[in-house]
Amino acid sequence: MSEFLPGTIGQRLAELREQRGLTREELAERVGVSTSTLSRLESGQIQKFSDEMLTALAREFDVSTDFLLGLTNIPDRMNYDIGELGLTALAARNLYTGKVNNEVVSRMLEHPRFAVLTTMIAQYFDDTLATGVAVQNQIFASMGELLLGAGQREAAQAAALSKTPPHQVELSKIQNTFMVMLKEMKRAMASELAEKQAATREIVTQMMAELTKGGDRPLTEITPEQMTDAILHTVDTSVLDPDKLTVFRSGVVSLFENLPRAAHEQ
Repeated sequence: MSEFLPGTIGQRLAELREQRGLTREELAERVGVSTSTLSRLESGQIQKFSDEMLTALAREFDVSTDFLLGLTNIPDRMNYDIGELGLTALAARNLYTGKVNNEVVSRMLEHPRFAVLTTMIAQYFDDTLATGVAVQNQIFASMGELLLGAGQREAAQAAALSKTPPHQVELSKIQNTFMVMLKEMKRAMASELAEKQAATREIVTQMMAELTKGGDRPLTEITPEQMTDAILHTVDTSVLDPDKLTVFRSGVVSLFENLPRAAHEQ
């Protein structure tokens, strides 16, 4: 996700326009405002958008209205209308209620082969390619009849064998593309898991070093306070409010103190 440096509304608007290679005249025509109004916005003479202009600019640049208003430096839109996404109400409801695995759906949508796969499936549904295969089969059949009539029995048989079930090629391509996607997604997830495991090992190593101070001290001698401090040692506490940090530390100490003795000794 890209991020912009802080700037005024006018600077942000000008930067977006220049990134798209648009002149003020072109952008003004697209969003339905005058060139002079757009110029005053970019120069800072106007500090506010009308609701209509704000919506039109956000749609034109595909960014959030918060980004245009300078409330965030991340341009990516987080909220979309169901109609904009092209989803049915049922599809959106299944995503929202967790009836489908959102992580899997996200990985599929982000995969570079997914757009190709959806096109292939759409063509399968509307018989775009099957129609062409059917025509090809008819040509082979006609040629086979002509060859058979000319006494070319082997050639006629070869023509008959060249015919293909209309959907066989499409289904094979769809299946192969989908399996390649799954394998690539699996490899990506394995790589991410390895990174998380490495980070976890590093944190545990830091905790153990803090607890034992490099010695061979038995873990059963470690107090709840020391365990809590070891955990806090692995995070940057300088950005936390001191009072809230104290309350948090007290809560974690209490948690360890109330654990069953056997669990604590482990």
